[in-house]
Amino acid sequence: MNRLKNSSETQTEKTKATHKASAVTKTLHHLVDGTFLEFIAKPGNIPFGLFLLLLAGLYIANSFSAERTIRQTSSIEKELKELHSEYISMKSDLMFLSNQSQVAERVAALDLHEAKTPPHKLFIAKQDTEQK
Repeated sequence: MNRLKNSSETQTEKTKATHKASAVTKTLHHLVDGTFLEFIAKPGNIPFGLFLLLLAGLYIANSFSAERTIRQTSSIEKELKELHSEYISMKSDLMFLSNQSQVAERVAALDLHEAKTPPHKLFIAKQDTEQK
């Protein structure tokens, strides 16, 4: 009894698999030969066809927008690399110009010179504010 039940189950599974394969084959055949357009051209299916056209247009617009965004991102990354290298260059120039010898050379034109003696600390004597 189980043999009959098992064999009938396997036969139904095989028919389902062939039915699915034939459905996919039929759908591909309708797409290739253009008979799906007859389905859309029916008066009741025109809104569905317009909806599909709208979706196709949105898909194309979205892909263009994504490509534009990728191009902008690429150009901004290039600009960022250039600005970073310019920053490094300016930072090294500033470090060089802030050396004591460079500062001394630049202020020599203003007739300023480095002090030869070290600075002295000034002390102010406190006055007694209690004596009035």
